[in-house]
Amino acid sequence: MYKLKYDFRQYNNVIATYIDVLINNSMASFQQQIRNGQVKNIEHDSNALAGCIQNLEEYLYYNFKKSPETFNHIINATMNNVRTISVLPKDNRGIYGETQPQNKIIYINPDLRDSKYLTGEERTRLYMAHELGHIVNNEWMKKVVEYSNQQIRQGRLTQDHAQLIYDGFSMLDEATTQNRAENFVYEFSGKRRPSLAYYRNGRMFNSEPYRSNFDYYGELEEPAIMFARTLRGIGKENDDIKALDMLSQRALSPNFFNRILNEYTRDGQMPAFIQEVQYMGLLKRASYANFGYEDVSYLHNSKTYLERLRNVTAQMRDYREPFDDGYGQR
Repeated sequence: MYKLKYDFRQYNNVIATYIDVLINNSMASFQQQIRNGQVKNIEHDSNALAGCIQNLEEYLYYNFKKSPETFNHIINATMNNVRTISVLPKDNRGIYGETQPQNKIIYINPDLRDSKYLTGEERTRLYMAHELGHIVNNEWMKKVVEYSNQQIRQGRLTQDHAQLIYDGFSMLDEATTQNRAENFVYEFSGKRRPSLAYYRNGRMFNSEPYRSNFDYYGELEEPAIMFARTLRGIGKENDDIKALDMLSQRALSPNFFNRILNEYTRDGQMPAFIQEVQYMGLLKRASYANFGYEDVSYLHNSKTYLERLRNVTAQMRDYREPFDDGYGQR
């Protein structure tokens, strides 16, 4: 059986057994990729693959220590939805990583370049953790779909508006997974995560600067922070990084979406909720348009979307404590 590097206490046997299966599946997949001529450098790619399998144990241990209240969900989501880790085929390494849920495979890119703060190997691990984060968030993303479909059936939302709500929570999915992955990789690399800094994107926000400390998806960080402060227990936090960390931690719960919905419903603020989430959805589309996956018109209007989101979330900022029945808590 696989020898664990970390002590997960009551979870040790189940995690060791799971990683055993993961290693066997991943090695079999890698051998098939070699036979298919999909591997660029066998030794280099093999080492990256081994590093990411170790990375998965580190990721689980990080959450075991940091998020004990949601660890059952994290480990179950991971074990049920990740059975193989593979390297991206050599001709498909223009992306950072990919998850194929139907095949329960995460593909990693072993050829990422160094950034200002992280080595290429650390960035590969960053996006491995990012893909794992999507898998953890997927439980509440499914509830977004259920809610949107229900609203369409009841005639409360059009198909287009419901899709924007889904896109808005998809934006939160990207921002919270990226934020948690960044925190994870900096801690395990023994480095201090950089502070928020100003960046410009020649196409987003009419080239006006935005603040971020993400390796990627930086244009989504501020909108996520804006929304975070509309929630009880987060709105009183003035530090942007802490506010986003609190939101990202809450997003580890499979009940994340339902708790937000419950809070806005109980406060009688559903019209504002629909409005701000739709602006978030438009910003997600603008982000995707920036790398060619959406209509360019969303890019042209991205500054307007951001300003409107800023206005509505500023009005909705909530300085109150969370409800005492657990809603809004982690």
